[in-house]
Amino acid sequence: MRIKSAAFVTALKNELADRRLRIARLKKQRREEVGAAVPEIETLLTETNDIAFDLGKMMIRGEAAFSDTAAMSALEEKNARIKRLLIENGYPEDYLEPKYICADCRDTGRINGELCHCVTNLAFEIAFEDSGLNRAQCFERFDIDLQRDEKNRRRMKKLFTDAVEYAERFPNVEKPDMLYYGETGVGKTFLLNCIGVRVLERGYSVLKLNASRLIQMTVDSLRSEPEDKPDFLLPDLLIIDDLGTEPMIRNITVETLLSILNERQEKNKPTLFASNLDLIGDDTLKIENKPLPIQDRYGERFLSRIMDPRRASVKAVNTENLRAHL
Repeated sequence: MRIKSAAFVTALKNELADRRLRIARLKKQRREEVGAAVPEIETLLTETNDIAFDLGKMMIRGEAAFSDTAAMSALEEKNARIKRLLIENGYPEDYLEPKYICADCRDTGRINGELCHCVTNLAFEIAFEDSGLNRAQCFERFDIDLQRDEKNRRRMKKLFTDAVEYAERFPNVEKPDMLYYGETGVGKTFLLNCIGVRVLERGYSVLKLNASRLIQMTVDSLRSEPEDKPDFLLPDLLIIDDLGTEPMIRNITVETLLSILNERQEKNKPTLFASNLDLIGDDTLKIENKPLPIQDRYGERFLSRIMDPRRASVKAVNTENLRAHL
């Protein structure tokens, strides 16, 4: 992922600098604590620092192979002695080692020259302030027994199993896009939250928002500078809930949704949707002034994208309305 905004870059640099400062402060505090409690450890630490400094000079001058020097053996012995003394005095053996916020990149922000996931997640949080996920709605709290009918429990169990598989395999899934559709209160949003929370826990960036907020963000940014506009390509996973509840603004609503979906599909960025709308048109609904289904509301181009069989799975959530029990 590219970090495009100068504001992102500045904020990321500041965060990484703060991490290094916190590590240095904690290391200093723990060394002073341990040194006061076990003076021998302080002596050993001073000696290991001196040996490491000498070894560094030897390496620069090419005087000896790093692994073949007597100094290296002495360094290893002293480090082993420090660990034994720490344990004997009630400390963890790694008590004096750096405590990184991100162990994967050791708070450098990069792994093998690529941006670490901790940096991309941080950039995402800076861009959108919050993932929009409800952390309480997760797979661990998914209660299949809320479906009182056995047939509905079987349906929901299949949806649950598919959702877990998607989240665990993300982003290496056969069909990265998904559409849940069904009536209000059947569990579509809960399933989306479960997927989003698990994907976020696995180190990927996730943005979940309802369609109304997405359109409002787009309208609010119409007069903004390009770098200040919301970048819906940024998150690894974009979740759009309540599709069909957003205001239909001419030349904005349909065009925005289609543009976002097109761009994300071109970049192979997964997008999940949930909607209370049906998939095909029905003249009866129009006559009765009921909410128009997806095809009628957004047109054939959007429907063909959101239901593209090559990259999208469409799942009907036709189980019991759980909100009716609350």
